[in-house]
Amino acid sequence: MALIDVLNDAVSGLKGTLGVSVKHLETGETASINGGDLFPTASVFKVPVIIEFFRQLESRTVSLDEKKMLAEADKVPGSGILKELSNGLELTYGDLLRLMMILSDNTATDLVIKRVGKDRVNATIRSLGLEETKVVADCRDILFDLIGLGDLPDEEKTLALFTEKAQGTTLVGTWSLGVEENDVTTPSEMLRLLEIIVEGKAASRESCNEIMDIMSKCQTGGNRIPKYLPRAEMELTHKTGSLPGIRNDAGLVTIQATGERYILSCFIKGAADVYAAEETIAMVSKSVYKYFTK
Repeated sequence: MALIDVLNDAVSGLKGTLGVSVKHLETGETASINGGDLFPTASVFKVPVIIEFFRQLESRTVSLDEKKMLAEADKVPGSGILKELSNGLELTYGDLLRLMMILSDNTATDLVIKRVGKDRVNATIRSLGLEETKVVADCRDILFDLIGLGDLPDEEKTLALFTEKAQGTTLVGTWSLGVEENDVTTPSEMLRLLEIIVEGKAASRESCNEIMDIMSKCQTGGNRIPKYLPRAEMELTHKTGSLPGIRNDAGLVTIQATGERYILSCFIKGAADVYAAEETIAMVSKSVYKYFTK
């Protein structure tokens, strides 16, 4: 059975739109379903953000030891722990990067974006040869848009207001920002971005290794790519993304017995059942792993 047939079998029955791209890094074997289609990245957009931070670290524009004191105005709804912690907490940008990638902390993410600049993130994306991927909205923008308050000035988009307005509110679809105003990518481009990191070309080799080390500690998305994989026999470096109707996961899998590596990039939008969407990603991952270890 060909790899594309493995993918098609694994995704049958999904109520939603799926995009998936796979590449074995040693043999070059690839397969894709809707790999060139646009999908909202959700928190997967944090991958190009961390790349930009490390590039600026190399030019000494930023420092991992630089400190930021947490304020109430910094706190962003959604995933993460910082929104629950005390104002005045002092964190380094090294701490914020780890919170952004390991816990997908939205507050940490927006602080990092503010420090490096969205324009710089997008310039780096283009310099790496990605034409469709873009970061135009931070976490606060996306979440307030979901409750219909995206047009508020940033200073009015407070955690307290979101908590109040989100009660009993049906969150609108994740394309509410529109394609031109959303953070988007394609499964194939996100695969390529991860491949560029693995190759040590997204930043310096040392920086790329550090990025991969941080991503290997990811604690989100346990029911997606890693769900059915034998934890003792493989290593996973990945980043997930979640919004209403959206479930994403993109990562590098290393088979310990052989050292072989492959990248799997899965995006689902318009999912009627997000738990079923997560199970679809898990089944795709299981099938791809079985294919490459047969």
